[in-house]
Amino acid sequence: MLASSTVENYLKAIYAGVARLGHGQRLLPMGQLAAAVGVTPGTATTMVKTLAESGLVEYEPYAGVALTAAGQKLAALVLRRHRLIELFLVRVMGYSWDEVHDEAELLEHAVTDRLIDRIDEMLGRPETDPHGDPIPNAEGLVKPQDAQTLLSCPLETPVTVTRVIDQDKEFLRFIEQHHLKPGEAIAVEARDAAADSVRVRGKNDQRITIGTRAASKLLVQVAQVLLLCLLALPAFAQTEPARREAPRTNLSGYMDFHFNNEEFTDARLDFHRFVLLVTHSFSPRIRFVGELELEHAFVEGLEEGGELELEQAYVDFLLDRSFNVRAGMMLMPIGIINERHEPPVFYGVERPFIDTVIIPTTWFDVGAGVHGEVGRGWRYRAYVVAPLNAADFNADIGLRDGRQKGSESNVGRPAVTGRLEYVGVRGLTLGASGWSGRSGFEFRPRFDVPVSLVESDARYSRRGYEFRGQFAQVWVDNAGVLNDTLALRVGVNPNIGSALRGFSLEGSRRFFSGSRLGEVGGFVRYENFDTQYRMPSGYVPLQEFDRDAWVVGANYWPDPDVAIKVDYSIVRNQSSVISAPNSFNVGLGWWF
Repeated sequence: MLASSTVENYLKAIYAGVARLGHGQRLLPMGQLAAAVGVTPGTATTMVKTLAESGLVEYEPYAGVALTAAGQKLAALVLRRHRLIELFLVRVMGYSWDEVHDEAELLEHAVTDRLIDRIDEMLGRPETDPHGDPIPNAEGLVKPQDAQTLLSCPLETPVTVTRVIDQDKEFLRFIEQHHLKPGEAIAVEARDAAADSVRVRGKNDQRITIGTRAASKLLVQVAQVLLLCLLALPAFAQTEPARREAPRTNLSGYMDFHFNNEEFTDARLDFHRFVLLVTHSFSPRIRFVGELELEHAFVEGLEEGGELELEQAYVDFLLDRSFNVRAGMMLMPIGIINERHEPPVFYGVERPFIDTVIIPTTWFDVGAGVHGEVGRGWRYRAYVVAPLNAADFNADIGLRDGRQKGSESNVGRPAVTGRLEYVGVRGLTLGASGWSGRSGFEFRPRFDVPVSLVESDARYSRRGYEFRGQFAQVWVDNAGVLNDTLALRVGVNPNIGSALRGFSLEGSRRFFSGSRLGEVGGFVRYENFDTQYRMPSGYVPLQEFDRDAWVVGANYWPDPDVAIKVDYSIVRNQSSVISAPNSFNVGLGWWF
């Protein structure tokens, strides 16, 4: 578990960042959060995922983060401590307002709630700190402020400065020198968009011209009598038109580098994958997400030397917290790993067997659908997508080769998929996924091969411990007809099962968490996976495909964005003739 001060700093930064978002925006972009806490976007994302599993934030990949009710209250109480300490240092200890922020940053994590309540009582239950920032009460509630910036308040109208939203020492000294502190009476005389400036008349008719960036950091309030007049006579209120937020483009990515020493074969070094992700926000309500993956280091014609894939390329239309629309190339929302497969976020060098043999990770295709969050802690995703191609199923790895991958995908009979998650309990994530579609479109004469998949999973983390469990089962209807047809086509009966099943259980613990030398975690995982769990009438299962595995290993994170992994896999099957190979694996993965 990371130090509580780190958690509190992240929550405080999210709280403040969300408060500054424009109208209609709910999620704080990860780039903005990373800049606020002084880390890379990858590090911020790693921490946010931990906070999401603890029930303190709501995280949407490639979109951003918001606080849950529990996270918002905790963040507000941290701000309460910070702002009361600032006011105490100014009023009682004689500090100047430009030097209290750093002191409060240190003290806010050390003082008790009892001491803060005594300070609050001694200061007379103040509502704002020296900079005009509102002070939450003991319940974490904040009295709303009705304020405007110098860019939007009415011209030639007396206003009172109520808040300065910048803690930079030089800026605060500038504000104090020119009598623009909270409580000062001023008026905006003119705004010059071409010169990017605002002219302000202050104390003793002193005039000063400041830039629009500085003007945006000064909040003011119109006198109540004047405000009523202005509301009654809107024609006299001169304000700047709303500015459209500039588009933003962010680049991120990850990679896997593996050493695999499998029984009965020579050891291999493989630069398994290099992935680049691009996100672009056209506006607060429209964004693009793209992911391009190069596997095994190179691509050579039609050879098996490598693979270049477009794994994601979709546009999100963000309409409301509870209902949004997505269309393009998308990851199927199935299981734990398919949507969360960056190397530093899971244990083990290779992805779990159940997520490669039963659930065909990485599983993506073209489609469209909806997603959102409803109630307290419920998230959903539901898509109409291209179906699988049953002509490419096989007995060893099940559905995996049947992915169409958006390459002129046949959608004559589209499939449906979806996922429901519950994250309303701190540290707990419960999920259920499904997929259903007809996959026999390639055969002539055509016959149906309906495929259905159900999956459930659970994750719980607390005090450095984490537990994961997952179950998945697949049904392939008309598997007997499918086998007969493919046997005629290729000359060998593929012996595809009518049902595939797998489950896994994993326990892990992080040691030395928060250390300057990094973090170390150990894990053990048991998996059972059978691609011939049930066979069509007249077919006999091959015992070599009824497998289980014990995987034990460790991760070392010298940085939250870098993981060095080692594990040993003990794999067994039910065959007395064909042995399943054990393997020793070492990996290096990072993301940014």
